[in-house]
This record gives sequence, C-alpha cells and structure tokens, in this order.
Amino acid sequence: MVFNLRSFSFTDSIEDDPPPPPRGFSLKELRVATHNFSGENFLAEGGFGKVYRGRLADGSLVAVKRARTVDQCSKEQFETEVQVGRSVSTHPNVLRLRGFCRTTKELLLVYPLITNNSLSYNLTERPDRFAQPLNWTTRKRIALGAARGLAHLHDQGNIKIMHRNICVASILLNVQFEAMIGNVYVNTLTCGIIGFTAPEYSYTGKCTLKNDVFTYGKMLLELISGQPIFYVFPEVHNGEALWLEDWGNYVEEEAERLVRLALLCAHKDPSVRPEMSEVVEILESQFLQRDSSTRSSWSP
Repeated sequence: MVFNLRSFSFTDSIEDDPPPPPRGFSLKELRVATHNFSGENFLAEGGFGKVYRGRLADGSLVAVKRARTVDQCSKEQFETEVQVGRSVSTHPNVLRLRGFCRTTKELLLVYPLITNNSLSYNLTERPDRFAQPLNWTTRKRIALGAARGLAHLHDQGNIKIMHRNICVASILLNVQFEAMIGNVYVNTLTCGIIGFTAPEYSYTGKCTLKNDVFTYGKMLLELISGQPIFYVFPEVHNGEALWLEDWGNYVEEEAERLVRLALLCAHKDPSVRPEMSEVVEILESQFLQRDSSTRSSWSP
C-alpha cells in the first residue's frame, strides 16, 4: 500500500486559556502537598528518584519527582527538564511541567497527575488479566494523540525536540484515555534502549527525529496487537501474521492500515520513514474523514 504523504495541514487545538509556564514552588508547599513525602503518597521510583502524589493548595493533583541525591548528574537532569519545560509550548498531547523546587538539599519537579497510568500498564500490566482491554476506537485515538504530540515536539520553530525513547511506557493516558507524551525532558544523553531504537543509531551514534518516527512505529505495533514489541516486531518483519492478543472490538481493514503505517515508520531506511506531521495527516485522512461519528472525540 502506498500512502499519499501530502503537505502537513492541520491546526493544533490549544486551550483558549493556556496554563501558565512552569513556576517555582517552595519546599514547604511541596511538603504540605505530599504530606511530607509520606509512604501512602508514594507512586513509583525511576532513575531520577521517587515520585509522590500531591494535592496543591488550589486543589489540583500533581506528581512530584524527588531527586534521590543532589549530585552533578541529577542537577543536569533537573536543569534540562526545567529548561525544556519552559521552551515547549502547550499542547494537549504533551505532558507539561507544572513547576519545580531547588534547594541545597532537594531537587523537585512537579507534573500533573495522570489518572489512567501509562499505555504499557493498560496493555500488559493490568492487575486483572481479564479486565476489558482498550477498545479499538480508544486505540485509534491514542495512536493519533501520540502522533500529534510528537509532531508538536518536532516542530517548535527553531527548536527541534527529540524525545529519544517513544514507547508504551512513555505514553500516558488521562481521564478520557487521551494520549499524553511523558518523559520528554530526561533523555538527553542516550537515544532509547539498544535493540528498540533505530538501526542506524548503532553505527552512527547520532539520534535524529527519524529515530523518534522509528520508535513511534514500534509503539504503534504494540498498541495494535496488545503484545510486547520484542514478540511483535520480528513476526511482522518476517512476513508472519500479526496476532491480536486482546479481544477488543477490532476493525480488520483499519487494523491492517495501521500495521502498514507502523511498518513504514519503522522502516530500516530512515529516508523512507515519513515525518511525524505526515503521520498525523495519514491518520486523520484514513480515520477522521471516514467516520464522522468519531470526529469530535478524536479532536484534541
């Protein structure tokens, strides 16, 4: 199948009153918000440190990342997240930085709390194995939302922001199960996980926007199939049928088109891969124009 990669022609839908830029919080504010970083508010732990649930004075729920140690590495990551968080314009499919706090002994980053966890959680990490999987309409909406968010990062005027590690774990789902790209600001030194990143990175050592397109394609295969990518990718590249693990309400013709798009994005030759703006246009033209009943729910 040949996709018509026409010029990029859609307008991002930004809120009428966009949220304010990241602001400085006092340590006292964040201690109160998290009940002094109590165990009952602990959410997760990552490379930077622990993450805590918090409620700010205005009632909004946040996730507070607390650096494990205040060393040179954590300082560099903190400064990068704040700098990029200030640079990226608001978009409904990109997780924004709410604020930060820096003292001699603490480094803290504040993000909105995402209620429905990550795409990875919803696909393969659900506690109840027999829980209803994401339905097909939701999966299409996630595919488009993630593409829109990534295209937005790639087109920040003079700044081209590479995510470097697009995967099901970095796609977060809000209360409406709309996709939000997270972990935008932390992958500045490496380019994803070897074996999951684009093949050219292994011999050039250079990360480009086309690497993000490649990993988006892999993420898309995992979203469609409900299977971990290390099972799915070898199968489809060897010409085998793609097994749909989840029993969601698939539309076979649409699933086939999405698989073809995913393989185009994950092509071994970076020159063949489309730009993310073109991926957005393909998704909009293939689905939004075909089903007017989903047009309003797909629009950000």
